[in-house]
Amino acid sequence: MVSRDSKVQLAVVVATMALATLWIRSGTSGALASGLFVVACYVLLFAGSHAHLAVRGDGEDIPVAARWRFVVLVSFAVVALLLGNAASAITIGGWSLSTVVWAFVVVAFLGYLAFEARDGYRASRQP
Repeated sequence: MVSRDSKVQLAVVVATMALATLWIRSGTSGALASGLFVVACYVLLFAGSHAHLAVRGDGEDIPVAARWRFVVLVSFAVVALLLGNAASAITIGGWSLSTVVWAFVVVAFLGYLAFEARDGYRASRQP
């Protein structure tokens, strides 16, 4: 049986691809608008189903709070990486800004994984 998460993810992917097709067909209006559109598409693809199910309060397999944390993490990572790559000419201590941002995002993801693992362990230990 197909889960609700899978159905919502498929709908989000189809909707995002339709929006991208319409965007390309209508012509892009500039670098900033195109960058914002790419950010929106990435956030929708990676976190759209979690956002939809969290808004509905659906915590069938994944708690709603965990869904919101994932949406925030993905949104942060996509925006940070876009800004870091846009300003990659800037150097910090001999490292390009994009490299520093990538490292920061990797640390954020590792922290997120550790937090979710701890949270899941604690939830499994409660009677």
